[in-house]
Amino acid sequence: MQVSPDAFRLVHLLTTLRLSEFECGTSTLGTYRGKSYYTSIRVQPWALLTQITEGPLQITLAHETFIVNPGQALYIPANQPYTLQLIDRDIVSHWLNFNFTVFEHFPLLELLDVPFVSPVSVGNEVRRLQTQINEVVHAERSDPGELLRTASLVKQLMYVVLELVMSFSRYKSGGIEKISKLQRFQPVLDYIESHLNEKITIPQLAGLMFISTSHFHKEFQEAFGVSPLQYIQSQRYKKAQSLLATSDLTIHEIANRVGYEQPFPFNRFFKSLYGASPGHYRKMMIERFN
Repeated sequence: MQVSPDAFRLVHLLTTLRLSEFECGTSTLGTYRGKSYYTSIRVQPWALLTQITEGPLQITLAHETFIVNPGQALYIPANQPYTLQLIDRDIVSHWLNFNFTVFEHFPLLELLDVPFVSPVSVGNEVRRLQTQINEVVHAERSDPGELLRTASLVKQLMYVVLELVMSFSRYKSGGIEKISKLQRFQPVLDYIESHLNEKITIPQLAGLMFISTSHFHKEFQEAFGVSPLQYIQSQRYKKAQSLLATSDLTIHEIANRVGYEQPFPFNRFFKSLYGASPGHYRKMMIERFN
């Protein structure tokens, strides 16, 4: 039986779709010594989905300011700068941090236009799933073998969260077509991801697709909207963000892992991108929602 192109793409998506980052919790943000809670500009390497209770909350992101009222859902994309400010009272945030990828490295949610603020009906569903996931994660386990079953159950529930996000989002223009292009470039993306600690050249990448460097540069720019070198630099700093937030590696070790022999140029460029030094960024990630 002949397999249709759509069925082939679906199978490829199913075999590469992955939950690549995950955290959950419930946190209270409030006044401190009489001052209202306010964050400096933050950027985090994963998406945030939460229901806000109490409140309201003011958030500024993508050059717009929104009011999130009690019960509503709030979504902040990965790598999106934002600030938070309380308006009148403390808030409670029932949150999920996550990333989903396709074709090993591409963020799935970048194919969607997800509203930053959604109605209470969506917020209630977020809270229901977050509560269920939180209870599973923090349940006492007497048998170490139960960890595998727990991990499987959490992953199932997180795919329900993904389905929920997709239900109130729109596909970006050209998003479906981009999937086909991503498939073609997967060997290149794999190579980049596994060689971020080394010098990567355009001829190396073009050779993986058996095309000329000029042809490769043009096709890559059309597929991803940035040049190959811009993409490589972006991936270096996204990896650095993730390592700063989730590992105990030193700044020097992280700099080495993303292609810098010395930490000083890494520190300087990281601060120019995210408005904070790597050390300060790590401190903000540790203290988030505390």
